[in-house]
Amino acid sequence: MGRLSGTGWAVVCWMLLAVMSGHTRIVVAEVFTAMDDIQALLGDERKVVGVLKDLVKAEKQKMEFIEKYIDDFSSLFDQPEVNSDKVVAHPVNAFLLVKHLSSDWQRVRHLLMTNLGVIGVEQVEHLRGSSNLLGEEDMKGAVEAIVRLQHTYSIDEESVANGRMTRTSVTSPKLTTLDCYLLGLNQAQLGFHDYAIRWLEVSLKRFEEDERNNQPLFVSKANILDWLQHSTYHRGNVSHALAVSEQIKSIDPDFANVQANIGFYQQVLSEMTPEAVAAVEKADSLRPKLAGDGKYESLCRGEGVLRTEALKNQRCYLETYGNPALLLQPVKYEVIHVNPDIFMLHDVVFDSQIERIKAAARKDLRRAMVVIPGTDQHEAARIRISKSAFLKESADPVIPEMNARIGLITNLNMEVAEDLQIANYGIGGHYDPHYDHFRTKFDINHHQIDAKWGDRIATFLLYMTDVDAGGATVFPRLNLTLYPVKGSAAFWFNLHRDGLGDENTLHAGCPVLSGTKWISNKWIREKWQDRTRPCGPQPDSPEWENGWPKDKPVIE
Repeated sequence: MGRLSGTGWAVVCWMLLAVMSGHTRIVVAEVFTAMDDIQALLGDERKVVGVLKDLVKAEKQKMEFIEKYIDDFSSLFDQPEVNSDKVVAHPVNAFLLVKHLSSDWQRVRHLLMTNLGVIGVEQVEHLRGSSNLLGEEDMKGAVEAIVRLQHTYSIDEESVANGRMTRTSVTSPKLTTLDCYLLGLNQAQLGFHDYAIRWLEVSLKRFEEDERNNQPLFVSKANILDWLQHSTYHRGNVSHALAVSEQIKSIDPDFANVQANIGFYQQVLSEMTPEAVAAVEKADSLRPKLAGDGKYESLCRGEGVLRTEALKNQRCYLETYGNPALLLQPVKYEVIHVNPDIFMLHDVVFDSQIERIKAAARKDLRRAMVVIPGTDQHEAARIRISKSAFLKESADPVIPEMNARIGLITNLNMEVAEDLQIANYGIGGHYDPHYDHFRTKFDINHHQIDAKWGDRIATFLLYMTDVDAGGATVFPRLNLTLYPVKGSAAFWFNLHRDGLGDENTLHAGCPVLSGTKWISNKWIREKWQDRTRPCGPQPDSPEWENGWPKDKPVIE
């Protein structure tokens, strides 16, 4: 690296300040709910890292100038074998000494008084849009996503910590002791104590490895053990929590609250019978490592098997509905299930249309909401982690094109369809099992059943990306799993022909394990659909009797 000139350090400072003036997207809370936001952060962070690189360069050049100031004096005036009085008597050397003590010192003084670190912090915070950076909600959301993915896909902590979470081509680095500790701490704060304990145990193991190998330690063993005793107690194993607390005391007798915790656990144990203590310890030792063993989770893992009669009905065909507009390019129908009728429609849009739809939606993406039962109100909820936008036809010329295309290939009337909804899923993004229609055995939401248009008769779900791993659409009551294929759409009817809700259309969006998931939904209402979906001559909704549930609903 070359020497810094007298004004070089100032040039570097101004170069850093110039980076600040670049426009960047402001970071807001709930970034974890959309991968598009996460990817935008990547671009922002590249700018931040660029600032820090320039800062490091400036600091090095600053030190080089100061070292040169020291070396210039020592090499000329501070040599033991040279008579310094004679040296300084030379007029050029005298000039250099005066220059050293005046103009050179002024530059050094300026450098010493310039805190490049403070300048760097201000620039980074400006680039990131907030002095608070990402909110606590984002950290908790990211941690909860790890739990969700472990639970759904039965992934153990060691696999995650060693960068083997998926079998895709994209890998992650091994997590450090501190990384594992932070995962355990946040899971404990969220109340996921089973997972917290396992992550803290991984952190403890890595701490001990780092200690043996004389690696830097960025968290204390006592802190790891402290959260371990916390979660162990909340899981019910008081004797183990006591043992961990005593271990903390042996490491650091003055650790905060350790003596109080020991006294508390001793008191609790004194009030428990030995049999009760032993039963808790036994139950704790037999606790399953992972709990992702439900129907929904198994379908997300691709373990569902369709019933024989459903497999017999599967077929593919080309459909034109007798419409001349489809003669040259018929709709590619794949029958996935009959009663309820579920299809995959292939090659329904061009990639260029997909990109325009995504671009139109980006500026309006907001945290996805769910309907509050029995009302016309919506709220954010943990059951749905994504961001979405409803696009009117005025948003972009591609939207009316898309609406017309959906009407053409489904043969349904789009005049009674809702606005096109675009959704981008976040870290571990998912949507728990739910219905699209509003007349269910659990609730008849008259606020959402439009007086003119009726209930949602059909759902058109377009996959706008392939997904590396996870992100399937599953129907738990049918043992059915549909995998995202870019440019294809899942299409199904939500209602029986008598107009009542089909309970077997219960469906869910599985967590995205790796990759990006964009979808668009078109919910089509009942009115004017008789030509394509005529009413049946008799009621055909076995879940209902005279418009009311036959029996009390069983929540799965």
